[in-house]
Amino acid sequence: MRDSHRGEAERLLERAVDEEARRAAGAGAPFDRAALLNRGLEALESLAASAAEEYEAYVRAVDASDAGAESLGEAFRRQNTSTALLVTAVAAAAAAGADLSLGFPVGAALTAGAVTGVAGAAAAVAKVTAGHLPAANRRAGERGRPGGPEQLRLKWLTALEVRGIRPFLEQQRAVAAAARAARR
Repeated sequence: MRDSHRGEAERLLERAVDEEARRAAGAGAPFDRAALLNRGLEALESLAASAAEEYEAYVRAVDASDAGAESLGEAFRRQNTSTALLVTAVAAAAAAGADLSLGFPVGAALTAGAVTGVAGAAAAVAKVTAGHLPAANRRAGERGRPGGPEQLRLKWLTALEVRGIRPFLEQQRAVAAAARAARR
C-alpha cells in the first residue's frame, strides 16, 4: 500500500475506533481506545488485504490519470520560456536605452526598463499558466467522474471498512467480552 493511501486507511481505522469507543461508552463497557487503535494499526496490512481488488483498481485508475498529468513547472520547461525571458530582457534594455537617448533622467529610464521587464515576464508566466490551467481543470474533472479515481477510492475505502475494519472490531469486541467474562 502506498504511503499516502496508508494514511487514508489509518484515518479510516481511527474514525472506526472512535465510533467503537462511543458505542462502548454508551453501553457502559470499559474501553481502551489506544490499545485497540494500536492493534488495528499493526493488523492494517492484513485488514487491507480484504479490499485488495478494489485497491488495485483504484491504483490503476490513479496511475492512468497521472500518466498524462503535467505540473506547472513541467509546463514551463516544455514551453521553453527562456526565449520569452530573453526577449523580455532585450525589450527592457531597449526601453531603458531609448529613454536615455531621448534625454530622460537615468532613474526614469531604468524604471521604464524595469517596468517593461516585469510586464514581459508576467506575460510569459500568464501564457504558460493559461495553457496549463484548462488541462489541469479537465484532469480534475476526470478524476471525479463515475468510474474515475475518486469513485474507486471511495469504493476501496468502503470495502476496507466493511470487509476489514468492521470484522476486526467485532472480533476485538468478542475477545474483550470473553476476557471480562473470564475475570468474573
